[in-house]
Amino acid sequence: MTTVTVWSDIHCPWAAVAVHRMREARHADGASVLFDQRPWPLELVNGQGIPYDIVSVEAAVLANHEPDLFGAFSADSRPSTSMPAFELIAAARRVQGTRAAEDVDYHVRRAFFRDGVDISIRSGLRRVLENAAEAHPHLAVEDILGAWDNEPVRADVLADYRRSTELPIQGSPQVFWPDGTTSHNPGMTDHEWVRGIPRIRTADPEAPLRLLRERAAPATEVSPAPSH
Repeated sequence: MTTVTVWSDIHCPWAAVAVHRMREARHADGASVLFDQRPWPLELVNGQGIPYDIVSVEAAVLANHEPDLFGAFSADSRPSTSMPAFELIAAARRVQGTRAAEDVDYHVRRAFFRDGVDISIRSGLRRVLENAAEAHPHLAVEDILGAWDNEPVRADVLADYRRSTELPIQGSPQVFWPDGTTSHNPGMTDHEWVRGIPRIRTADPEAPLRLLRERAAPATEVSPAPSH
């Protein structure tokens, strides 16, 4: 099993697109890959709360590229912090490992961007976890919630964030491939902000699949030459 590490903010719509496309690429290719989702909370990076005036505009633009990922935002679903969501993902990792954390991470993103769930409160996150378990029956809902309540999952998130400060992270998302290379926002880097709107100049929706094949494929074992 190959592991690809992804550092991102849970409220980043660019990351939601990248994560979705990488999961789709894995499914299409039948690749034996885990996506190790690691927290890069922008509220810690920037020292301020989530800029929803930016997030909502980005999400509206990206909905044209991945319409099934996005829905309407409401004022009531705008969490003030990402930390509870990251803690829940850390709890899933403690209880069941990387794949469980990946699945919970994906469903948290989708619930926020598509369904408008407040992912800063327990009731919202519990609902997300229960819905995730319907799609992924391996998820142990009560065990994960128990770890969230009783284990130092906030410390796990902060330890990861401290580790991220030593990495060459350009922004959310940043993908680190098994071959030692890294990609920022694969397939969506060619954009700029013009009069308050991100203008995507070119997009490459096949980039995650191509990069997965190029940079995450297991090395081919070379057989020794026969002796004479």
